[in-house]
Amino acid sequence: MSVHPEYTIRRAHAGDIDALVTVHSDAFHDTFLAAFGTRHYAAGVALMQDIWRRQGSAGLAGIWVAEVDNRVVATIALRARITSRALPMIPVEWLFMRALGVFRALHALTILSLVDYHVGMNEIYISDVAVHHSYRRRGIANALLSHAFSEAQRLAIGSLCLYVSAANPAAIALYQHNGYLIVGRRVSLFGWIFLANRQWHLMRKTVPRHSIMGPLPTADHSIPPSPLVE
Repeated sequence: MSVHPEYTIRRAHAGDIDALVTVHSDAFHDTFLAAFGTRHYAAGVALMQDIWRRQGSAGLAGIWVAEVDNRVVATIALRARITSRALPMIPVEWLFMRALGVFRALHALTILSLVDYHVGMNEIYISDVAVHHSYRRRGIANALLSHAFSEAQRLAIGSLCLYVSAANPAAIALYQHNGYLIVGRRVSLFGWIFLANRQWHLMRKTVPRHSIMGPLPTADHSIPPSPLVE
């Protein structure tokens, strides 16, 4: 846990699920709207909350929140093989179809999984960097990224990486300010069709070996892809 004068960064727990989805739906409003549409928006938010609850503690592994006055206002997900936990078997597609209907379910699942990433042995994949609009420009996103770097040091992991939309210059500038470099690009036809966004940058930051504090990673587990990318 990290304590700052205005906010606290801590691990997420089951009591945070509603707040996590609220922050995500605010920060990723365009993605939620493209996935669920106006008609099914509320049902989509409730569905995301339900799935997260069904996943239990395993679904919250690697997720950190920033809290202001006991309110969750931001979140970041850190996916690493060394810290991953097996998710319970959940009929996600059936839950989507039950809540949204077959066509909208397939549409939503496509949009929410446009950008996935296979996490390597010696890296942390950062996803879902989200700050509620009412709490932006307070340094919270920078603090979350600094915390991610500290976690990489603690776990003796050599680099951090993330995908960011090429159409989001503010986010790109944030990551560059924190030492991330563009090392690759990804193009998506579905992203262009559904989100008017066809390209994402892969950005990476190396953790200097002299700054690594923890033991060398030895575990190797499967990492589920994140459904959201900033």
